[in-house]
Amino acid sequence: MWRTVFRQWVQDTAAEAVQEQFAQLQNNPQEPPEAQVAVAIICALAMEGGGIEDRLEDKVWVRAAVGKVVLGRVGQVPVALVTAGPGAASVAEATEAVVAAHRPRLVVAAGFAGALRDELRRYHILLPNEVIDITGRSLKLPNLVQGEQLPAGVHVGRLVSVQDLVRNPQAKRELAGRFDALAVDLETFSVAETCRRLAIPMAAVKVITDGVAETLPPEVAYLMRPRKWTEKMGAVVSAAWHRPGSLKDLWRLQEVALRAGDILAEHVLALVQSLEPSSP
Repeated sequence: MWRTVFRQWVQDTAAEAVQEQFAQLQNNPQEPPEAQVAVAIICALAMEGGGIEDRLEDKVWVRAAVGKVVLGRVGQVPVALVTAGPGAASVAEATEAVVAAHRPRLVVAAGFAGALRDELRRYHILLPNEVIDITGRSLKLPNLVQGEQLPAGVHVGRLVSVQDLVRNPQAKRELAGRFDALAVDLETFSVAETCRRLAIPMAAVKVITDGVAETLPPEVAYLMRPRKWTEKMGAVVSAAWHRPGSLKDLWRLQEVALRAGDILAEHVLALVQSLEPSSP
């Protein structure tokens, strides 16, 4: 599916640069490792990138000043998987750092999103063709499915990036009406804005983890903030003491995140593989 739906955009934007990178790698095997990255995948949370990391070949964990970086391959495509940490500032800093260090030809913003429309259900995929922030600033993203019929559970449309986790149905529906968006996340606009400034082609793949009618537990917002693991553990213990049902909620969310991460990985890696040069 991806090799077909991605072809038009590849021809117009990233393909020549990415395939030129493959030729350089074949002709210059002595080139430093930091230059051997064709695609950088940016995730905010470890649970978002876990399925991708599990599927990378020839993995190497490298020390990075910003976030966590894993180098590896998807087929013949050399990639860098970056776990930036939650929030717009973290992903912007990590995106700029990976572009400076590894010079990828394409950046993919991958992660979780909440549905703002009833037709988007848990584990569905959104391929944003536009991302907007809470002030109304809008950036266009490549339309990956031009002229193609969408598979079941795959959607194309506007994504809104906000500053704080949206937990309840009323807030979700208000965002849908205000921004005419299909889903909401926290970081994609920041990645897109950084890539535009650096003149790097960028795409996004988001997996839906909560439907528009779902209410997320209050503890989730706290646990997603950048904190030491000891502080997060303390928050879990406190939540269990004050609201015993929170442990069940958090366990269920962990199961959802694991499955969502696997589904996200399948689509992101298929996207990356569609950049692989065709055999003669």
